[in-house]
Amino acid sequence: MPARFSSRRPRAAFTLIELAIALVIIGLLIGGVLAGTAMLRQSELQTIVSDYGKYTQAYMQFSTQYGGAPGDLLDATNYWGDDATHCADAAVTDGSPGTCNGDGDGQIVDVGTVAARNEPFRAWQHLQLAHTIDGNYTGETGGTYAVTDLTTIPGSNAPKSRIPNAGWSIWNNSAVIGTAAWYAQDIGNFLMFGVATGNALTQGAALTPDEAWQVDKKVDDALPATGRVLTLKPAALANCATSAVDASAAYNLTYAGKACSLMMGLVAR
Repeated sequence: MPARFSSRRPRAAFTLIELAIALVIIGLLIGGVLAGTAMLRQSELQTIVSDYGKYTQAYMQFSTQYGGAPGDLLDATNYWGDDATHCADAAVTDGSPGTCNGDGDGQIVDVGTVAARNEPFRAWQHLQLAHTIDGNYTGETGGTYAVTDLTTIPGSNAPKSRIPNAGWSIWNNSAVIGTAAWYAQDIGNFLMFGVATGNALTQGAALTPDEAWQVDKKVDDALPATGRVLTLKPAALANCATSAVDASAAYNLTYAGKACSLMMGLVAR
């Protein structure tokens, strides 16, 4: 019987050179993904700076045109009618959607006895109604509409950010004595950037300390407890700042997790 020979050839293994080339290609791909991710994050951080400038300009334009701060404006219903559900006034025409007046004290806060004011949320609505910002904001808390309810829903009653889950809110800090959570800096009416959690403004951590430092450095003094860009004390935001003492606090650049929100003054002081 004649001998049979297989037509199959032995399967060649990868050579060291081929393996090396494959590893180099994989490394380049991983490096490209990481570089792309880093570039995307830098682009997102830049939007914080640009949004801050945009909202500050809108705030100043509004204050000049109407003679008062948005949300706090004493005669807002004269321009846009009243909100018939929350602050109906028989002497004022109902608006669509209408709005509510502030108390005119210059501070955008809700610490009085009139739940309908909701000044921190009416502020965004007033800016929108005056066509100084884009968007459509309810002017109302996202919660129970009580005086103390500050439930913020970015994209509904306040602007949202390109930073995932983050957004903007407005508040006032004119008390310079400091608290367990706040450094003793008078920044007046300010924007707060961060994550909204529960019955609160956007004060939850959205940035790493290094990212917060980068934003602060671009518009202020790169320090968490001085100037017009601040964060909260370690008692309120663990790991963002190194100290609760105003003069010695710095951003905790050794911490890599998300730990910071930012308070950014609307007017240079």
